[in-house]
Amino acid sequence: MLGQSAQNAAELMRLGRLSAPYRAAFEIAREERTFRLRHYGVGPNAHRARPSDPRLAPILLVPPLMITTEVYDISPDLSSIQQLLDEGLDVWVTDFGAPEREEGGMERTLDDHVLGVSSSLDEVIARTGRSVHLAGYSQGGMFCYQVAAYRASAGVASLITFGSPVDIRRSLPGVSSRAAERLIDFTRSAIARPLGAIDGLPAFLTATGFKLLSVRKEAQQVVDFVASLHDRKKLEQRESRRRFLAGEGFVAWPGPSFRSFVDEFVVANRMASGGFVVGRRTVTLADISCPILYFVGSRDDIARPPTVRAIERAAPRADTYEVEVPAGHFGLVVGTTARRRSWPTVVEWVRWRDAGGPLPAELAGGDEAPFTLEEEGGGELGALPLVAELAYDVAVGAAERVARRVDAIGQDVGDVFDTLRWQLPRLERLRSVEPDTRIGLARTLAEQAASIPENTFFLWRGRAFSYREADRRVSAIVQGLFHAGVRPGDRVGVLMEIRPSYLSIVAALNRMGAVAVLLGPSSSRLSFDEARALAPMTHVVTDPETASLARASFAGPVLVLGGGPPGAKGRPLLPDGVVDLEAIDPASVILPPDFVPNDARARDLAMIIFTAGRGERAHAARITNRRWAFSALGAAAGCALTTHDTVYCCLPLHHAAGMLVAVGGALVGGARLAVAEEFAPERFVSEVHRVGASVVFYAGEMLRPLVELPRSPLDATIPVRLFAGSGMRADLWRKLRERYRRARVLDFYASTEGNAVLANTRGKKVGALGRRLPGSAELALVRFDHAAGVIARDAAGRAIRAPIGAAGALLARIDASHPMASFDGYEGSEDVEPKIVRDVFERGDVYFATGDLLRQDDEGDYWFVDRIADVLVVDGEPRFPHVIEDALLRVPAIRAAAVVSLAEEGVPLAAMVIGRPPSELALFSRELASVLPGAERPALLRWVDALPLTDGYRARKTAVREALRGLARARAADDHTLWLDGERYRSR
Repeated sequence: MLGQSAQNAAELMRLGRLSAPYRAAFEIAREERTFRLRHYGVGPNAHRARPSDPRLAPILLVPPLMITTEVYDISPDLSSIQQLLDEGLDVWVTDFGAPEREEGGMERTLDDHVLGVSSSLDEVIARTGRSVHLAGYSQGGMFCYQVAAYRASAGVASLITFGSPVDIRRSLPGVSSRAAERLIDFTRSAIARPLGAIDGLPAFLTATGFKLLSVRKEAQQVVDFVASLHDRKKLEQRESRRRFLAGEGFVAWPGPSFRSFVDEFVVANRMASGGFVVGRRTVTLADISCPILYFVGSRDDIARPPTVRAIERAAPRADTYEVEVPAGHFGLVVGTTARRRSWPTVVEWVRWRDAGGPLPAELAGGDEAPFTLEEEGGGELGALPLVAELAYDVAVGAAERVARRVDAIGQDVGDVFDTLRWQLPRLERLRSVEPDTRIGLARTLAEQAASIPENTFFLWRGRAFSYREADRRVSAIVQGLFHAGVRPGDRVGVLMEIRPSYLSIVAALNRMGAVAVLLGPSSSRLSFDEARALAPMTHVVTDPETASLARASFAGPVLVLGGGPPGAKGRPLLPDGVVDLEAIDPASVILPPDFVPNDARARDLAMIIFTAGRGERAHAARITNRRWAFSALGAAAGCALTTHDTVYCCLPLHHAAGMLVAVGGALVGGARLAVAEEFAPERFVSEVHRVGASVVFYAGEMLRPLVELPRSPLDATIPVRLFAGSGMRADLWRKLRERYRRARVLDFYASTEGNAVLANTRGKKVGALGRRLPGSAELALVRFDHAAGVIARDAAGRAIRAPIGAAGALLARIDASHPMASFDGYEGSEDVEPKIVRDVFERGDVYFATGDLLRQDDEGDYWFVDRIADVLVVDGEPRFPHVIEDALLRVPAIRAAAVVSLAEEGVPLAAMVIGRPPSELALFSRELASVLPGAERPALLRWVDALPLTDGYRARKTAVREALRGLARARAADDHTLWLDGERYRSR
């Protein structure tokens, strides 16, 4: 035995092996820059125990990065490929090769691999005419999930995955998702510099990492090898496996792929949330509809079970089937357990799906433990294949106890973490903004393009655009604008549908120091004429679709932007006399020598936004760069926006909440901005899944239709962590939290002009506006004389502060030197209420009147009462429609309400409501009496299908009043129109 051992050892030292290399026969069916498609079981050297079964669809195997294709074909006794061939399957494999030995291999991106699998799938479909069972191990299974989502399951008969993680946040045992997110993000920041510097992870590090993850097994294999050194036959049988694990089975992981994997699927966790980008398109696993068979290793320390089982939640449209195997990560696909359980189950699965065979035995053994959405913990950051786990292992091991303590102490600690990391720096920047500070939308875009150039900024119709691309587009538009005659200081109307060009032109005008006048995309000629009267313009920029309207209504230069280059398919023909900015070559434009881009100061006027209120006369609100910055920094700080967030904006871009809060907050936070063409409640849930939206901005009653839709399985899995905006009523707030349990609500208050900013950052008082944002204007609540329409003053002429709990007019202090201190109203219009108020509490002080009534509770939180212009004076007493509407919403039959006064028709209070007309009027009358005193009960109630709304999703009171006036005059009464008769409502 010693002699034979010595002889075998000498041969191993001299030749490195005892037997010829093994490889099952295959042919190369397709070869591309990033992959080769292997077809097994064909050619003269192919061997099958049985012929290919024509009833069965082909199967395409996908290996993970850092492991060679031979993981499926290590040796004759461990070859899963040969096992599948012997069972009559048609086997194909996507081979990524060894990147370190391929030209440009170390520059491959994740897209290269995912699209390579998709191309392989296309080739197999073309050659066989059949849909394909797509199967992958570890990260190869993640590729399969991504490909199926990218293709919306087209051509995929089923998905089969082995130890493929989906939700990395479930990687830390006993740690909540939010705490895991903070920990992972902190760890990523700590290794940012070395991670950005590496060209990739070399193969030797991969092999070493795998051994370190299985030290006990590695030691046992060394012992077994030495003990068997005399047995040549046994050594030959194990040689392929030994050489594979010794290093031949591992290849390098290209740097771009590794960094993208860490940022997208570890830090941002986009496999679970949706919104990862493939081929510049946003993708979500929620779009997968084909059946899924996934294998879980009960002893898997790399892809722990909860991270793998998360596919149940991430792909709710798919039928999912789990098989738990008593094995580790490698043992799921290689070894005796895999040969006895994993691969036979795959064969049975394919026969069941394609040939009417019996349900696989592993699936027929009884009901598995139910998957619950509340399940937390389990798994680890080692959901990264192999050595990627090592990049985080030390940090995770050291910090796991800290994260658990964060969970134990509660949410407050996490809030402190977010405050220190994200909010304080932004609030400090907000405080430091002086009139001469260089700040603005375009400058912020340029800063982000320099800092995070390749990060996705804009998501539009499923397409992704980086910060660098967005910034270059803006600079090119600036050159086009100069060529068309636009100059700094000009006021330029923007009349467009919602599209990327809308944001681009506003940023371009800001970059060159011009003023964007934001117009609604549905403006009629009348409203466009009114807008020009309120804010005269030198030019108007439109998109191709609205160019005719602008040309017919505006005598000055009309510029057209968007829709692609001239002659692009689907681009409308342009009317005569317009300037097509897309036809201007930026390289041919010479900018003035004294032009300095992004030179605007905080005090400079940035844009004009029209605020039409509730359908009353429009006003032109002047937005300075400072005002934009207050909204943007406030939104980013309040929402703790980071580069891993995706902001979903379904608000009009010409609306203050859209351009200032949603766009501004995303830009300042370095987040992704997904812009919807419109708010479509029936598509909302699928859209936020597709883009992976984590923060949704709203206005007014916008989100109410969501809670009225039938429930969907996708509701419980939405990636949204925060609904943020202004004007949400308390009843809707509660309904949203009940329906989307993982999301919070953050309600803001921000005056369109001035710097009055409030935020309910803690969200514990439902319906409250919260407290003043640090760095914003000093606020005061003062008594208001509603009969006279002025602020009440004492004998000395000073304003009287409103008591705690009482409604008061909200004032925001302005420095006497501030430009707004000399601004006497909205430009070009006579205001019905003062906007600048002087000598309020002392001689010489200056305040901005917001036009809103608020109250403050004894803990310092503010609550909205009503717009001053909407307050109704009935019998000499103020009636607050907003408060009455809130009370009406507590009646089960009413889902939405708008209250107005028809005093001239003899109806003090009337209401238009949405809901279910009551059949039991006595019961309805009692319910309404229980929430409103007699003096505040509407004398007229009219049921309708929809309320007329402003662009800010608030009721247009003028339209409501006009609709009810005719009913009041005719004293109409029917099943949808009720009148208050004493204490009871009647219909006829």
